[in-house]
Amino acid sequence: MTSPPTPDQAADEYFEYHFAHRVTPDHHEIFLECQEQLKILVTKYPGYISSESTELRSEGDIFVAETVIRFDTLENFMGWIDSPERRQLIYLEENAGYQFEGKVNTEGYSRWLKRKLSKPSPVWKINLLVLLVLYPTVMGFNLLFRKPDFIDFPTWMLFGNFCSVSITGWFAVPWVSGIYQRWLEGQGTKKEQALALVTIILALLLLLQFFRVIFQQLA
Repeated sequence: MTSPPTPDQAADEYFEYHFAHRVTPDHHEIFLECQEQLKILVTKYPGYISSESTELRSEGDIFVAETVIRFDTLENFMGWIDSPERRQLIYLEENAGYQFEGKVNTEGYSRWLKRKLSKPSPVWKINLLVLLVLYPTVMGFNLLFRKPDFIDFPTWMLFGNFCSVSITGWFAVPWVSGIYQRWLEGQGTKKEQALALVTIILALLLLLQFFRVIFQQLA
């Protein structure tokens, strides 16, 4: 296991992603073998900083574990995620019968945004802005796409998370942060700051109601 970033390394110098693994008892060996190969392979990719993995622990009939991986930029992370070598190893694990989920640590986007701002911004503002783009991205993907029968669940989850990270990281977060940059940096009057916050909350509420109506009609 590679050591995490040191205290001397600024918190805004890396992008972090979490993988949650679900492994059946019959597939421990192939899972652990593939994970070891992935740990070795990832160190050779540009921008790699560190990774950490928890040991498999029992949750009923399934064993779970978590892997945290850090790259210096979102672009380098996506290069690793979509690399042919990684996809080949993931394919072996999928055939071994395990499931995984991927989730972005909002701190990863927070660090990215901090590098774009000229003034410090409170973490709660950044996380709220990330939620504003991440929620409709994930919901929109689930609404527009259905898993084809010829694709297994782990592959579909990987594809969904790849799309979500790509859309939010390369388009949505930069776009919305540009709109709300003055609010993020605390510029403007108190009234302007309050108005910006109200628009974000209203947007989230409207998105919530919109997706509720859509999914009720589809049910």
